Amino acid sequence: MSSVHEDLKSIRDILVSNDKTLSVAESVTGGNIQALLASVPKALDFYQGGITTYNMGQKVKHLGVEPIHASKFNSVSGKVAKELAVGAIKLFTSNFAIAVTGYVGPDENNESGKPIAFISIAMISNEKISEVYQEKIEYELKEDRAEVQKYFAECALSIFCQYLSRTFRKK
Repeated sequence: MSSVHEDLKSIRDILVSNDKTLSVAESVTGGNIQALLASVPKALDFYQGGITTYNMGQKVKHLGVEPIHASKFNSVSGKVAKELAVGAIKLFTSNFAIAVTGYVGPDENNESGKPIAFISIAMISNEKISEVYQEKIEYELKEDRAEVQKYFAECALSIFCQYLSRTFRKK
């Protein structure tokens, strides 16, 4: 994995050169992705903003997450991550969104006991969601919640950077 600073610079450069924007919906990463994006020089040129929602009610209220499925899976699933990404695009009027939901540590709903995250990247084209990319990642360390959150945030940005590179290389 390249360094997070290299990824952030690449994300900025690709989005700005293609006149595209980005928003974020976070849960398990606790605002780490937003903080990293805001630290990039000229973030204002591509970064629309983000929202951190831990509580399922807030995910439903602000990002349009479907409550029955979210309740069944404690708001942690690929479907919820996709709904968070779509909601962020609508809320912030962006072209792309990164959404992350998961578990930082043990939870009765997390069978593996390992920290896991579902990362979803949505893209809008012609005012319709045209593509959603998803990835599930696991992490071994359980003791330090802040380290797990930072790791998941950096993974999400790396995945998004790779996604952008593939998407704009096609053109």
